[in-house]
Amino acid sequence: MKKIFKMLLVVVLVAFSAGSAFAATFSLNVDSLTFNADDKQDIIGAGTLQTADGTTDASFTLKVSGSHAIKDISLTNETTGKAWSTSPSGTTGLLLVKDSEGKALNTSGSLPILPVLRGTEFKLYINDASGSIPRDSTFAVSVTLVDRSVITGKTAVNSSAPVEQATLTSNGDGIIDLVTSGLSGQDLANGGEKVGADGKNDFQLDVKLNFHYATIRGIKLKAVSGRKNAEWDTMSGNKLPIITVVDSNNNIINKTNGSVEFTVKGTSSYILLVQDTERILSASDVKAKLTISLSDGRMFERDAVRGQAISVNDSLSVEYKGAGKYDFVGNSEKIESNFNADRQIDITLNTEGTITGIRVQDTKSGKVWDTAAGNSNPLIAVTNEKGERQNRTDGSVSLPVIGSKTLTLWIDEENNKRSGPYNVTLVLSNGQVLESSTAKRTDPNTSNITKTDRAVRFISAKPALVNVDVAGKNKKRSANGYKDTALNVEITGNGKITAMLLTDTSGKGWDTLTDNNGRWLLCVREGNRLLNSANGKVNFSVNGTKRYQLLMQDNGILSRRNGKLILSITWGDGHVTQSTLSW
Repeated sequence: MKKIFKMLLVVVLVAFSAGSAFAATFSLNVDSLTFNADDKQDIIGAGTLQTADGTTDASFTLKVSGSHAIKDISLTNETTGKAWSTSPSGTTGLLLVKDSEGKALNTSGSLPILPVLRGTEFKLYINDASGSIPRDSTFAVSVTLVDRSVITGKTAVNSSAPVEQATLTSNGDGIIDLVTSGLSGQDLANGGEKVGADGKNDFQLDVKLNFHYATIRGIKLKAVSGRKNAEWDTMSGNKLPIITVVDSNNNIINKTNGSVEFTVKGTSSYILLVQDTERILSASDVKAKLTISLSDGRMFERDAVRGQAISVNDSLSVEYKGAGKYDFVGNSEKIESNFNADRQIDITLNTEGTITGIRVQDTKSGKVWDTAAGNSNPLIAVTNEKGERQNRTDGSVSLPVIGSKTLTLWIDEENNKRSGPYNVTLVLSNGQVLESSTAKRTDPNTSNITKTDRAVRFISAKPALVNVDVAGKNKKRSANGYKDTALNVEITGNGKITAMLLTDTSGKGWDTLTDNNGRWLLCVREGNRLLNSANGKVNFSVNGTKRYQLLMQDNGILSRRNGKLILSITWGDGHVTQSTLSW
């Protein structure tokens, strides 16, 4: 066999050294790349091991035609990004190649020059079919020839491993728990693909992960309720709304484009926030499933279970949707059609009690609708998330609420641009009243905040390394290849902030000043928006109470077991507010 190989190699090399007219006839093409689903051999191990490891390997058949000499072959799962080569490195696994007679060609650690005359086929093997093909994938083969040219081919492969659906797998990895917690008190998600507020409280899910060591590269949530369905994820560029991921230190994990890449070692808990526009996750019949994708190609899924609603101080949020698709009511106290599409107002509340009355008032015209019988005000029709009418026969309501609840209000009014906004009032059986407006939401405390109310406090218990890189080890606002360390703070006030300074007791640390004072840059982020200008300075307004994330490179202070930091913020009028964090 060695003699035949040497002879063929000589023939090919002679052909290459001949005139261009002769050499031009030598070329090689990839005819096909196919996955051998029925080949259940175990011949190689993980990495570059050429011994069986107890897992069935994935097998492919590569057919080529023409005449040339092959120097190297590589295979890539384009769906997961994982790669294998006949010359494996630290980032690629071993691709074992067998000839048409079943003989392994690269057992010595590298592939010898393979002359091809007229064409042939090879068997390609990669370790662990289940781990290498965790989901339906596209595989690409690249064949490098002796003249350094490359020929390629592709094939679609069905998953060789079901998505792992369990609390824990045999090696201890998995999603331990996934709980829906209802409407949260936070506003960090919206209908876009980047972290950001939209004036509405987010829906919260609590997830607990356990991995010996893993890097999470993607998270996806699917929810179905009746005929409604929705999806959210952390992938950029696919137009699905974002899942904002918050760790146990209240740090936002998402990158600036909304994607995630964070390491889990051991058991860790995270908060997932989504903007549930259709209120599917709040429905009683909802079925929600979470999928996480790891950097090694593995995927895990878990169904959500309903948990106890988050304790929010009796919140009510409302949104005017315009003309709906129903005609429940007219300009009377009866459920009756008048062939005029009703105006739709969606409401979400989180409380405990029984709703005994609902009132809607147009703030411009003063017109009132309600669910009270016998007062001559036109009726409000009330429907639940399934579209079922909740009014009694006389139009009144008695709706028990424990935790989060979503309802839709229907009123009869002409479609007039001068109509609204609307004030919505709920009355509970215990006398409690909840009120909200469809007008653009503002901080109710804004108008009452004065200079004496200014304050800053740390929300984070200690500094935490995050998967963000916006600050350098200097005064430059730029990535430097190292993850930033984060602290979350809450600032109350009414005015502009022109400078921020974070130091230890020695005065070393970070700031937003342009001076070359030995301190590094302190970056300030609100949601997904970086507030520092190109030179690092800040000049932003606070009007009420807002949360911000401070990002910086660790100069050795932040990673200590114990430490103390002092944060000073300077307002536009020169007033300074301070806070101290010890851990």
